[in-house]
Amino acid sequence: MTQPFQRVLLVSKYRDPSVLPGLRKLRDFIIAQGLEVFLETQCAAEINENLGLRLLSFAEAQAESDLVIAIGGDGTLLGTARQTARSGVAILGVNQGRLGFLADLAIEQIDTALPPILQGHYQQDLRRVLHAELWRGQTQIHSGLAINEIFIHKGCGESMIELRVHIDGRFVYTQRADGVIFATPTGSTAYAMSAGGPILSPSLEALLLVPICPHTLTARPLVVADTVEIRARLTASRQPAALSLDSHNSLALEVGDEILIRRAQCSARFIHPEEENFFQILRSKLHWAEPPGDD
Repeated sequence: MTQPFQRVLLVSKYRDPSVLPGLRKLRDFIIAQGLEVFLETQCAAEINENLGLRLLSFAEAQAESDLVIAIGGDGTLLGTARQTARSGVAILGVNQGRLGFLADLAIEQIDTALPPILQGHYQQDLRRVLHAELWRGQTQIHSGLAINEIFIHKGCGESMIELRVHIDGRFVYTQRADGVIFATPTGSTAYAMSAGGPILSPSLEALLLVPICPHTLTARPLVVADTVEIRARLTASRQPAALSLDSHNSLALEVGDEILIRRAQCSARFIHPEEENFFQILRSKLHWAEPPGDD
């Protein structure tokens, strides 16, 4: 048994009023357990509702709460994880999205599945985080965190881009493609999987490089240790290329821009039910256990 939770911060998918019934149910249920409940400040502004709760920002969450419950899909959970990774606050996902590899509980399960977690019966899952810096000459344009992937791509244009990639100062390749995904093991079940990359166990200390529609047919996904430093320079593009972190914060790139990618000094702290395991999630989400159906 691990440490029970006492103070819970609720956050939901922004700009989506359909989450209100779920938020209200979570609020009422957690209050009935005798715990303190708060609502995240920006979430309250986006849904135009405070649920009668005290508001807390993510910056205040480290001191004021010990668990964040995010209701929505994996995108909501990833956004929450980026905001809380440096604070170390635990995160639990309640799935109200589509597929969802990270959000464990359905809203219909909270009556039975949530009490053991709140009482300290849960698994703690520390997920690796990537840190990206965008440099234009000697000027740093942007820096940020990613839980799933850092993606350098052709933006809205039709032509391929060209990236020159070094790992720990060693030249790897010049890749002509629609883009390259630099993914964590968590991100290996996201865009990287759709692009033909392998699924990595979350416990692996690895990074995944997956080219998107490469010009060279022999280009294949590459798995490297997550202790490396990756430098990717945009060497050619006929249109403004882009840098995206977890499909968020899309930034326009210019030829000559360099993106520095390394493992962050923090981890995202996810909470799961005690009985859950990674392979069970894969079977459930990817339907591996289902026999072929009849035509």
